[in-house]
Amino acid sequence: MILIEHGTVITLDRERRILADGSVLVDGRDILQVGRAAEVTPPRRPDRVIDARGAVVLPGFVDTHVHLSEHLTRGLLLDDIPVDRYLPDWLIPLYSVITPEEERASALLACVEMLRTGTTTFCEAGTLFDVPAVADAVEEIGMRAILGRWTWDREGGPGRMQQTTEEALRANEEMIERVHGRAGGRIAAWPLLLGFGTCSEVLMRGARRLAERYRVGWGMMHFASHPSRKTADRIPLAELDAMGLLGPTTKLAHMVYVDDDDIALLARRGVKISHCPTAGLKHVKGLAAHSKVPEMLARGICVSLGGDSGNGSNHFDMLRMMYLVSTIYKDSRLDVGVMPPEQALEMATRRGAAALLLEREIGSLERGKRADLVLYDADSPEWRPLLNPVNNLVYAATGASVRTVLVDGRVVLDDGRLTTIDERALYARVERLAREQIERAGLPIESKWPIIR
Repeated sequence: MILIEHGTVITLDRERRILADGSVLVDGRDILQVGRAAEVTPPRRPDRVIDARGAVVLPGFVDTHVHLSEHLTRGLLLDDIPVDRYLPDWLIPLYSVITPEEERASALLACVEMLRTGTTTFCEAGTLFDVPAVADAVEEIGMRAILGRWTWDREGGPGRMQQTTEEALRANEEMIERVHGRAGGRIAAWPLLLGFGTCSEVLMRGARRLAERYRVGWGMMHFASHPSRKTADRIPLAELDAMGLLGPTTKLAHMVYVDDDDIALLARRGVKISHCPTAGLKHVKGLAAHSKVPEMLARGICVSLGGDSGNGSNHFDMLRMMYLVSTIYKDSRLDVGVMPPEQALEMATRRGAAALLLEREIGSLERGKRADLVLYDADSPEWRPLLNPVNNLVYAATGASVRTVLVDGRVVLDDGRLTTIDERALYARVERLAREQIERAGLPIESKWPIIR
C-alpha cells in the first residue's frame, strides 16, 4: 500500500476536481481512495508514504499512436527530404533490416522518454516485426501498452516487407495469441494496419473480424496526405463505412482531411481519432489550414493525441503535444477560446484511455482505477506561481519536472531515477545499434554542419 499525500491533485474525475491539499491511496495495482488529505484514511499502515508537498499529481498520459522502432534512428532524416520519399527511400530500408535486439532497444528508449515526460500508456502504430521481443521490453520497463505489427498487402519491399493478405492476417492472429494479456493484462495486442491505402478491402475486413473475435480494437492510419500529393490515401470514409469497418472499436490516426459529412459519420459511428500534431506540422500535413480537430471535438468525437515517430515528430513528449494542440488551432481560427488547456489535457488522459477502450481502467484518478499516476515537481520555475495548475501544466511545464511515476501501482520512476532498467547502459547500446542498423540499410548519416571527430 502506497500513500501519496498533501499534493495538488488534478483528478480528471467526472467533476474534474482539483484538490489543493489532496492524497491518493494505492493498494496493489489499484487506486483505493482519492480525496482531501484529511479524508484519505488508510485501513492499515502504508508500506510507503510519498510526501507530495510541492508536487502536482496527475493521471499518466495516454499516447495513442507511436512508432516504437524509429526511435533507434531518431533524427536521421534531414528536412530537405521530400515527405513522399520518407517511406520508400528511408523507412522501408530501415524497417527491412531491423533485428529483434534493435526493436527491443528502440522500444526501451521510447518508453524511457515517455515515462520521463509523464506518459504511462501507449498504443503502437502497427509497425513492429518481432512483437514478442518488444513485449519483453515493455514488460521489463513496466509500462502499459497495446502493440501491433507491420501489416499491409498492397505494397511491398525487400524480404518480410512483402506480405500476402493471408500471411498478414495469420501473423496478426499469432501475435494476439502470443502477446495479448501479458504482464497481468498490462500488455495487449491489436490488429493495427499501416493504412494510407496500402491495405486491401479483404485485409481491412479481416482485421476487423480479428478484433471482434478477440474482443479488442483495431485501427490504421488514414487521410494524412495533402490532396496535391500523389498518394493512395484516398479511400472515402463512406466507402469504409459500407464495408462495415467504422465503429466504436475503430481507431484512425491522423485524419487531417475530413469534411463536415465525414465528421458527422465519424460521430454517428463512434470512431476514435488519434491526432498527431507534432508529426503533422513536421510532415507539413497542413494542420493549421485543413485539420478540423476542434470541429470533431465539438461533435463529441473522441480525439486523442499521438506522438507518431522518431523521424516524424521526433519525440513522444505529451507536454509538448498538449501545448501545440492548445495553440495552433487558436491561431488558425483567430479565436483564443478554441482548444482550451483543459480540453488538451482531456485528450491526453481521458480521451486517450477511451480511444484504447481502457476508460474503465485509466485516464483519471478515481477509486477502482489502475494506479497510473505522475508526480510533477512544482518547486520549479515553470510551475510557479501555482495559480492555475492546468494552465501551468499545458502551457509551461516540461518533462524536467516529472519526479515520480507509478504504473499499475508500481513505482517505475522514483524521484527522477528509473527503477526497472539500467538507463546508462541502454543509451550506450542504442548508440551502437543505431549505427549498425543504418549501415546495414545502406543509408548515410548526414549533417548540414560539419561534425568534427
